[in-house]
Amino acid sequence: MWCIVYRLYDGQGNRLPTEVAKANGKRGWLVYRDSAPITGMPYWHAVLLPKEGASNLYPVIPELRHATRKVCEGGIRFRGQDFDVDHRYLVQGWWAVPISSPDAPTP
Repeated sequence: MWCIVYRLYDGQGNRLPTEVAKANGKRGWLVYRDSAPITGMPYWHAVLLPKEGASNLYPVIPELRHATRKVCEGGIRFRGQDFDVDHRYLVQGWWAVPISSPDAPTP
C-alpha cells in the first residue's frame, strides 16, 4: 500500500524528536512480509519501495527486520531492528500513514 513512513529512531538507536521525525517522512510502497517468499520460513520484515513491484534491492529507507506491527487510528506502528555496518542490531520504529497515491497530499 502507498504510505508515508516516518522513522522514529536515528541510525544509532536513539529516539528522534517528534519534529525531526515528522520532517523526514518518506513516500513509497510499503511491503510487510511475515514469511520468506520462496521457503515460507518466518521472516517478519518491512520494506518501503519506490513503487509497487519494485525490487527489494533499492528500498527508500533501510529495511526493518524482525518487525512487528500494530494498527492504530490513523496509521500503523512498526517496531523492529536496523542492522548497521558494525553488525549490530539497533532499535528502530516506523509510523506508517496510508495515502491514496504517491502524489497524495501529506495528511
